[in-house]
Amino acid sequence: MKSSRTFNIEKLTYIALGILIGSIVGLVISVFRIIVVFFLNHLGSWYQIIKSDPPLLIGWILFMTTLGLIVSKLSKDEPDIKGSGIQNIGGQLYDLFEINWFSVMWRKFLGSLIALGAGLALSRRGPAIQVGGAIGQGINAFIKGDLTQKKILISAGVSAGLSAAFNAPISGIVFILEEIHHKFSSILLLSAFSASIMANFVVLKIVGLKPPLQIETLLQFPIEHYLHLVIMGIMLAVAGRIYQASLLFTPNLYQKLPIPSHYHGVIPFLLVIPIGLFLPDLLGGGTSVITMITSTRFPTIALLGIFLVRFLFSQLSYGSGLPGGIFIPVLSIGALIGGIYGNGVLHFTGIEDAFIRSFILYAMGGFLTAVTKSPLTSIILMIEMTGNLAQLMPLAIVVLSAYIVADLMGSESIYEELLNQKRASLSAYPDRPDSSKN
Repeated sequence: MKSSRTFNIEKLTYIALGILIGSIVGLVISVFRIIVVFFLNHLGSWYQIIKSDPPLLIGWILFMTTLGLIVSKLSKDEPDIKGSGIQNIGGQLYDLFEINWFSVMWRKFLGSLIALGAGLALSRRGPAIQVGGAIGQGINAFIKGDLTQKKILISAGVSAGLSAAFNAPISGIVFILEEIHHKFSSILLLSAFSASIMANFVVLKIVGLKPPLQIETLLQFPIEHYLHLVIMGIMLAVAGRIYQASLLFTPNLYQKLPIPSHYHGVIPFLLVIPIGLFLPDLLGGGTSVITMITSTRFPTIALLGIFLVRFLFSQLSYGSGLPGGIFIPVLSIGALIGGIYGNGVLHFTGIEDAFIRSFILYAMGGFLTAVTKSPLTSIILMIEMTGNLAQLMPLAIVVLSAYIVADLMGSESIYEELLNQKRASLSAYPDRPDSSKN
C-alpha cells in the first residue's frame, strides 16, 4: 500500500512538472511563432518596395549580410544550435554528450528567429523541439533532479515544443516515443502527455485555433485508384533517399569555400534576396508554397520549376549550418512531388481535378516518412495540421508504401544520420568545444 502511494505521488509529480514545462514552452514558442509570422507576412511587400526603388537594394544587402553575421556569431559561440537540433536531443538522451541548456535555449531562439524571419527555407519544428528540450533540462537543473529525471523532463520539453510549433499535441507525444526513445514507459508518457497538452492549450489561447496548414475540404479518395497511392509512395521513398543524401553532402560543398565555416550562414541570407525580388511566394519554410498549390491548379512545368528552386534553396539553407529545421521544407517538397504525380494521374485517368489536393496531402506524409522513418508521427501530424481525419486510410497507404521501400533501400532517419555525422566529427576532433557540461 505504501509502495502504491509512493508511485502515485511520483506520477503526480511528473504530471505537475510536465504542466509547468508545457506552460513555459507554450509561451516561448507562441512568441516565436507570432514574430516569425509577422516578418514573413511583410517580407513580400518589403521586397516590392525595394524592387520599385533599386537604390534600396544596396542597403538591404548590407542589412541581410549583418543578419547573417549575427546568426553566424551565435552559431560560432554555441555550435550545438546548428541545424534542427533534434540530433542533439537524441545525443543527450543516449548519453553521448552534454548540452549547455541556457546557452542553447536563448541562442537557438534568437538565431532561428532571425533565419526564419528573413525568409530562409527552414522550419520552426527543430528550433521548437530543441528550445523545448532545453527548457525541460533547465527545469531539471533548477529542482536538482537526477540523470533519469533529466531525460524525462527533456523529453517532456521536446513533446511540448512540437505540440506548440504546429498545434499538434498527439504528434508531440508520438514523436518522443517513436522517433527519439523508440520505447515506452508510463512515467515518460505521462510527463510528455501533460507537457504536450498544456503547451497546445497555451498556444491556442495566444495564437488561436487556426490549423497551421489551410487545405480546402477533400473528397473521399476512390478505392479503385489506390494503386496510384502505392506507386506514389514508392516514388516518394526514392526521392526521400536522394534528399537525405543531398542534405548530408551539402555541408561538404560549403567546406570547400575559401571562407571560415562560421561565415557559411551568410550565404543563404544573400541568396534569399533574388528569391524575394522575383519569386516572393517561395520565401520561408514552405507553408505558402503548400497553400498556393493546393488552392490553385498549377501546370506540371511550373511545379517542376518551383520544386527545383525549393529543393536547392532548402539544401543551401540547412547545409550552411544555420539554426533551423527541415520539417516544413520537407513537407513543401513532398507537396510538389504530389502535385506533379497527381497532374499525371488526373491527365491519364480522368479523375476529378479536385483530387489534386488529395495527392498533395498524401505525398507530404509519405515524403516526411521517407526522410524521417517515422510513419506514425507523419500520419498524425498531417491529420492534426490539416484537420482531415477522413483521409486517414489513403494517407496511411502512401506512408506505409514509402516506409517499406525506404526500409528496403536501407534508409535511416535523417536525424540518426545527422547524429552519426556529429559523432564522427567529435571523434575526429575530440578537443573541439561543441558541447558544454551542465
